[in-house]
Amino acid sequence: MFSNMHKNVWLLMFAQALMGSIGPVVVFVGGFVGLKLAPSPVLATLPIACMIVGIACYMLPAVKLLATIGRKKGFLLAASWGMINCLITSYAIYLQHFWMFCFAIFNFGFMIANSQQFRFAAMESVKEQHASEAISVMLIAGLIAAYIGPEIAYVGKDIFDIEFVGSFAVMSLLYIPALLLLSKYVDVHKATNQVEGEARSLKTIISQPIFLVAIISATVAFSVMSFIMTATPISMHVHHGFDMADTKWVIQSHIIAMYLPSFFTGSLVKRFGHKKMIISGVIIFFLCLLIGFLGKEYVHYWASLVLLGVGWNFMFISATSLLPKSYEPEERFRVQGFNDLIMFSCQAIASLSAGWVIKSYGWNSLLTMCIPLLLLTLWIVYVWQKSRKNNNNV
Repeated sequence: MFSNMHKNVWLLMFAQALMGSIGPVVVFVGGFVGLKLAPSPVLATLPIACMIVGIACYMLPAVKLLATIGRKKGFLLAASWGMINCLITSYAIYLQHFWMFCFAIFNFGFMIANSQQFRFAAMESVKEQHASEAISVMLIAGLIAAYIGPEIAYVGKDIFDIEFVGSFAVMSLLYIPALLLLSKYVDVHKATNQVEGEARSLKTIISQPIFLVAIISATVAFSVMSFIMTATPISMHVHHGFDMADTKWVIQSHIIAMYLPSFFTGSLVKRFGHKKMIISGVIIFFLCLLIGFLGKEYVHYWASLVLLGVGWNFMFISATSLLPKSYEPEERFRVQGFNDLIMFSCQAIASLSAGWVIKSYGWNSLLTMCIPLLLLTLWIVYVWQKSRKNNNNV
């Protein structure tokens, strides 16, 4: 698989590993800082949700920026902003100002929204048949980030007198090598201005069953994953007394499980097809819920969160590599932006509601709320398959 990858894919992957480390840091640290600074325990997970809300809010402006100034300049600008915002976040913790902290976390959304377009840039750098493999390579970045981020947060938390100020201060240094890597990236233009014909309306594009499968599968995967993941540190550490080290390892294991299968998921998609891989992801999500229902011991949290990561990986890679089949080159920025806007908006809602749900209704109710979304995914895949048979498509 790796022999088919353009140099751009590797540059983007390593840059993503460095820039993307901020996500695991916010997930790991955000709830704990929130518990200390928030005016109410219900708002403890608000910083984590702010990051996802920020991604959703910045998504369309980020895509518009990339379409206007080019991917390379936009990526460099995003990395520069990420470095500056790490220092702003560190200063907010130093001041012990909860709302400033939330606003700083929200503004990571600009950097992350831009870096989410790395996967499309990677796909455009390889032949169409290698798109799922390019996505798999890109997701390896998350595996690296899963280790780098929480470790830096844990080691750096006591550098200064106020806990976690050092976590974000040290994180800012990671953006220097990221900028160097992105400076070597070469924009791959697929000459949209040379494509004949007018771009279709967004309504026409989104009415296609293949598009609906891609966007719903990715959205459900992100929403269910974020809903459970955001609530886990609070459920473990606050409600059931697990120490911070145990909680850190569960979150790290989850993030590793999100990305480790990427070494072979792309090949599995090529061999078994998008439909079977999406369904496999849904089944793994159901196993995650089942283990979560069985108990609240450490092993239950760990196994459930690992399965949550694997299920997300199967569904997300399959959905992302399927999406380009629903649009023409001249439609790419508009469709990619719309896809990510919907995906991260729903993820933001899931993350925002996780703290309130876990406090008000408990762990089992939170897991139960995920079931209808997974059933919706199975239904839309069935509709797509029926449509393909009717149109005699493969």
